[in-house]
Amino acid sequence: MKKAFDITLRLLLVAIAISVAATSVYSQEMNKEEWQKQITDLTTKRNDLKNKLTAAQSEVAALQKQDADKATALKLCQDELAQTMKANSAADESAFASSVDNPDAKLNDLSKLSNQDLYARRAELDSVQAWIDNAKKSPFSAVEKYANRLKDVQGRLDALRKSLEQSIASGQAMQTYTVGTWAKDRDCLWNIAKKPKIYDNAFLWPKIWQGNRDQIKNADVIHPGQKLKIPPKAELTKQEKSALRSYWDKKQVAAAPTK
Repeated sequence: MKKAFDITLRLLLVAIAISVAATSVYSQEMNKEEWQKQITDLTTKRNDLKNKLTAAQSEVAALQKQDADKATALKLCQDELAQTMKANSAADESAFASSVDNPDAKLNDLSKLSNQDLYARRAELDSVQAWIDNAKKSPFSAVEKYANRLKDVQGRLDALRKSLEQSIASGQAMQTYTVGTWAKDRDCLWNIAKKPKIYDNAFLWPKIWQGNRDQIKNADVIHPGQKLKIPPKAELTKQEKSALRSYWDKKQVAAAPTK
C-alpha cells in the first residue's frame, strides 16, 4: 500500500512539473504577477496533496497496528483456552456434552404441546434459558462444536417463546374453564376466580368478565356449559377497574330506595 502511495505522489509531482514547464512556454505572454500567482497555486495544491498522502499513510499504519493488536489478543485468548481445556479432564467434557442433550429433550417435549398446554408450562422455558446462561460460563462453551449447539438451543427456545407470545396475543393460549351448575359447583365469576387452578384470588373476577364480554353481558349471569377464556393472572387493568366501578355503581343505583 505504501508503494502505491509513493507512485501516486511521484506521478502528481511529475504532473505538476509538466504544468510548470508548460507555463514557462507562454510565461513571456504573462506578467510577473500572474505568473507568480499560478506558481503559488500549484505549490499550494502540491502541499495539500502531500499532506493528504501523509494523513492516509498514518491512517493505514494505525489500522495495521490495530490488526496486529487484535491478532495478538486473539492468540492470547486461544492459548488461555487451550490451557484451560487441558486442565479439564475428558470426563468433564463428556459430562458437559451429555448435559447439552437435556435442554434439547426439554424443547422437543415442549414443542409438541398445544398452545394451552405450553402456556400452562411456560415456566419451563425460563428453566431452559437458565440452563443456557449457566452453560455459557463453562470453558467448554467456547469450543466450536459446543458453541454451535448452544446457539441452536437458544434459537429453538427463542422461536418457541415467539410462538407462545403470538398465541397469547391471539387468545389461543389462554386457559379455558367450562361453567358448571350453581347447585353442584357453585359457579359464579367470583368463585371461579377463587379456584386455585384459576387465579386463587376471587378479586380478579373482572378479568374473566372483561375477557368474555362476547358471552357475558351481565356479570351476575353465567350459564352452565359456557366455555370461558381465562386471561393470564395479573393485576386488574385500567379498563377492568373501570368496568368494576361501573358494576358497583349500577348495583348501588339498583339498591337505592325508590321515591
